[in-house]
Amino acid sequence: MNVPETFNTNGRPRTPRQVVPWRDVAETCRTLDAVCSMIPAQRPPLRIVDGIARSGFWGAVFRERWPTCRLVLNEEDAGCRDILQSNFPRDTVLSHDIHEWAPAPCDLILLDFDHFTLRILDQWRGVLERYAPLCRYFIIADGACFGWKFGNLKHYGLTDENEYFRLLDRTMSAFIDKRITAVSQFCNASTILLESKTVHDITFLPPSMLPLRRGTKAYGEKKTVASWGLGI
Repeated sequence: MNVPETFNTNGRPRTPRQVVPWRDVAETCRTLDAVCSMIPAQRPPLRIVDGIARSGFWGAVFRERWPTCRLVLNEEDAGCRDILQSNFPRDTVLSHDIHEWAPAPCDLILLDFDHFTLRILDQWRGVLERYAPLCRYFIIADGACFGWKFGNLKHYGLTDENEYFRLLDRTMSAFIDKRITAVSQFCNASTILLESKTVHDITFLPPSMLPLRRGTKAYGEKKTVASWGLGI
């Protein structure tokens, strides 16, 4: 991938629509890859919709795992659309408000919300109700674990982090047709896989070891350059 780099008001490097630092982008890629490992290979190739595609990092994870997958990348930001069209020339790039648009039925939908937790679930309930029936596998991002280091679990009446996801599962199961089957998290966010099936318990996965690099430097090295991508 070739993604331009800009700087925020604090002089820190960011990519378009990616307000978090590279570490969080990289760790999210690895949590996404981890939950994708729970999805068996499909024939014909998976049809995947990324409803909030941003600069395309999550699309690159899908393409790394399933090279022949068919991607629909939806992104409202015009600058990001140019980047997506450049890096995914054979895929479909669209520009819709997820609150008003719903894709055609497909195998997998990803929604990486800007801000999603159980406490503000009602803000996204309509989107979840619209999108969940359209896919076999549904992946969402949740940022609640960012607040756990500040003691925010007490707001849910919980003391165990895993119980948060079980409570989220029970709450969403009242209005969508899917249950949480797997969760992978790092300190600031989690990636959640939902499926249409009976769930006895949730599988909690560590982030994968998906190899990542920024320019010529592997993720974890201190010195970086201003180009981005997945690499072996």
